[in-house]
Amino acid sequence: MHHRRTAMQHALQRVGWQVEAYGDVASALTHLRERPFSAVFCDSYLRGASAGGFLAWSRRIAPAVPFYVIALNDASGVGSSGQRPDAIVAFPPVDTELPRPTTRSLWDVPAPAVRDLPLEGRTDLVSLADLIEMLAVTEASAVIALAGGMVGRVYLAGGQLEHAVHVGAGDVESIGVRGLGRLLDLDAVDFQVLPYRNPSRRTVHVATTTALTEATRLIDEQRRDLGLLESVAAACPDATGVAVGYALTEQPADVHGDGLAAFTAAVALLEAVRPSAGTVSHLAVEGERSALAVVRFGQERLLAAQAPRGRSVVLLSALAKAVKQSRR
Repeated sequence: MHHRRTAMQHALQRVGWQVEAYGDVASALTHLRERPFSAVFCDSYLRGASAGGFLAWSRRIAPAVPFYVIALNDASGVGSSGQRPDAIVAFPPVDTELPRPTTRSLWDVPAPAVRDLPLEGRTDLVSLADLIEMLAVTEASAVIALAGGMVGRVYLAGGQLEHAVHVGAGDVESIGVRGLGRLLDLDAVDFQVLPYRNPSRRTVHVATTTALTEATRLIDEQRRDLGLLESVAAACPDATGVAVGYALTEQPADVHGDGLAAFTAAVALLEAVRPSAGTVSHLAVEGERSALAVVRFGQERLLAAQAPRGRSVVLLSALAKAVKQSRR
């Protein structure tokens, strides 16, 4: 069984498929449900379930995905209950008779523009934005891994951005267009263009050119945010956490120290005083153990900070000054 699977996997890879092999039906069905595949190839000698049963479940989960049965002999009985495979693939496989992937991949006889695409390099020589644009123009499918994927990854399918993730300090991830902005703003870093794989989720829902434009705008915002955090931290060295972000989001855009706790407490505080005080732009409170201050500015953005008890006035002054300086 293992020999058959290995031989079939190698044959499919030769004709352009990116293969994920599963040894049991449960794993295959779970992954088929969680993320899309271009096709399913099933051995007629499937252990633990008949190929016909697997076909029936596959049709229920992903009816549009082509289903092929690999058979040493006649497999006419597969799917006799009414569900029929799209085709029966002979084993041993013959390359000329195997179905080909219908989506263009970077690795399928590339167009001239893709043929010259660097498959590895550094972003100070080929910028990430230029690399993404080249893949978009040629409608290629690939994954761009930065620093071996440790710093971030960008997923494109048919030239369309699907997912971007930036991994920052403490393994804090930024995803989607915001993550893309952080990746574009990195100092020089090694990159690799790898064969396409389905991302764990899709976080970019706009055209590639639109995503790049929005990410560039976010770079400026992120730099201003970093300046705000540094200004507050310099004015209040004993601040235990500083954060900046949008009032309607659960997570801050940027943090210093335990900024998440400060941001969460600030959002809760503003909601608590809203019924009696309405929308408050500047607020500071003293708790039993700590002080909290928050300033609302711009388009519903918050700058919040926490420090030891007795520092609320100093905190609020530092926040207000940082916001004022950022507007100059």
